[in-house]
Amino acid sequence: MKKSLLTIVFVIAMTISASAQFKPFQLGLKIEPGIGWSKLNSDHLYDGMSKMDFGWGFVGNLYLVENYGISTGFNVRFMNSQYKFDNTIHGEITRIIKNQYFEIPIGLTMRTEQMSGIRIMGNVSYGLGFLWNSKVRDYDVEGVELQMPTDYNKYRHSLIVKIGAEYEIFDSSCLTAALVFNNNVSNIYAKEYQQNILLNCLSFEIGFMF
Repeated sequence: MKKSLLTIVFVIAMTISASAQFKPFQLGLKIEPGIGWSKLNSDHLYDGMSKMDFGWGFVGNLYLVENYGISTGFNVRFMNSQYKFDNTIHGEITRIIKNQYFEIPIGLTMRTEQMSGIRIMGNVSYGLGFLWNSKVRDYDVEGVELQMPTDYNKYRHSLIVKIGAEYEIFDSSCLTAALVFNNNVSNIYAKEYQQNILLNCLSFEIGFMF
């Protein structure tokens, strides 16, 4: 009887100890320098070029168990692109796009057990972006800037895949580094506009979680 009681007490004590070490909620800050490019889905668009992108934001992770949880946050993305198309009046046009989005991601986060202060982690999320600023510049073959109409989709839908690592620097804080692919799945232009383009980005995320 005494052995059984001691066993129960030991199991309860170990459970309480593990729960004390397990932190279910994390908040953090991050920056994301990267490279953006256009996927051109209309036949008359060509010569897409990569451009430097940048993002920053806040991160929130809610772990349902120690290594599996739900993630969300708030991102500000500066997405740039360049491509060419033909116009019946002006001929070949070079278009430079600079769009800014507020983005809310929600997804699943997974991580390994800690080894020497390091965890490998991954995340898959759906991102809903809201266009809050856009700058478009169009140039003809002689470099003369033109005023051409555009009609943007106010929302940007994306699949976000991230893989990286966490390095613990304090008991409840860590530095993070990850490679992030933000894959746009909806046309950046309105449905009626006769161009179909996806703005994608590959970035390197650096963050601090606490």
